[in-house]
Amino acid sequence: MATVLVTGGAGSMGRLVCARLASDGHTAHAFDLASANFSDLADGVSALPGDLTSPNDVGAALEGVGAVVHLAAILPPVADQQVELAHRVNVEGTQIIVDAMKALVPDARLVFSSSVSVYGTPVNDAEITASQSYDPDDNYANTKADSEQIVVNSGLDSCVLRISGVSVPVFQEPPAEWPFLPDQQIEFVHRNDAVNAIVGGVIAELSDSTRVINVSGGASWRMTGSQYVADYFGMIEVDPEEAIYQSEPGHFSWYADEGGNASLGYQQHPYPLYLKQLQDDIDRLMEE
Repeated sequence: MATVLVTGGAGSMGRLVCARLASDGHTAHAFDLASANFSDLADGVSALPGDLTSPNDVGAALEGVGAVVHLAAILPPVADQQVELAHRVNVEGTQIIVDAMKALVPDARLVFSSSVSVYGTPVNDAEITASQSYDPDDNYANTKADSEQIVVNSGLDSCVLRISGVSVPVFQEPPAEWPFLPDQQIEFVHRNDAVNAIVGGVIAELSDSTRVINVSGGASWRMTGSQYVADYFGMIEVDPEEAIYQSEPGHFSWYADEGGNASLGYQQHPYPLYLKQLQDDIDRLMEE
C-alpha cells in the first residue's frame, strides 16, 4: 500500500477520496489550505495544511509519498471570474507539483483530475474519444488543458482523468438553469464512481492508451438532457415543462471508454441505482 498525498483533500471530493484510500489500506494525507475545514476527516486520514502555490509547502508535503492525487483547483464560476487566480492555482500549482515530484519523488505516480470541458462545446453527436483535440471555450477549461499538458509531458508516471458531470445521489435544489440543452446528449457519472476512478488511478496497471481517460457513467447514463431533468423532476413532482435550460450547449456529450473502465474498474453505479438512491434520500427528507 502507498502513502498518498491528496491535494484539495479537505474538499467535498477530496474527503471522499481520502476516506476510500484509507479504507483500502493506504496512508492518506489531506493537503489543503490552512483555512480549509479539516474537521471530521475519516479515520486514518491526516490533515496536512499547506499552499499549493508554495514550492516549500509542496516539497515538505511530498516526503515519503508514493503517489499524488491532484484535485485542488479553482472551479467555475470563480475560475472564469478571477482569471489570474485560476491560472496561479490551477496551472502554476500543477507545475509546482510536477517540479517537486521530479526532484523529490520521481518514481511516484501522479493522478490528475481534469475535466471533459477541455473538449469544449460538442459540435455533433459523435461520442468523444480521449484523442480528440482540445477546444476549450472558457478560462476554467483552458487551465485544465494547460495543466494536462504539464502532466503528460512531465515524464512522470501519470494518469489524467477527464471527469464528466458528477451526479450526487442526494437531493439538491434544481439549478435555476440546467447546464445543457433539452436534446443534448449527456453522460454523467455517479459521484462514487468518480471516486472509484480516482482511487483506481493510484494503483492501476496503465498502458499508453489508458494514461488519459474519459471518466463517465457508461451505457446506462447515456441520455438527453430532457430525460435527465424529467427523471429528476418526476421524483419531486414538478412538471418537467417548467424546466429552464441554458441557451447554448453545455460541455457534455457521450464519451468513448477506450479501456478506461477495464483498467480502473470504476463504473459500479448504473443510472437506475442512482435514481433509487436519490428517491430514498427524498423520501428520508419528506419523513423528517
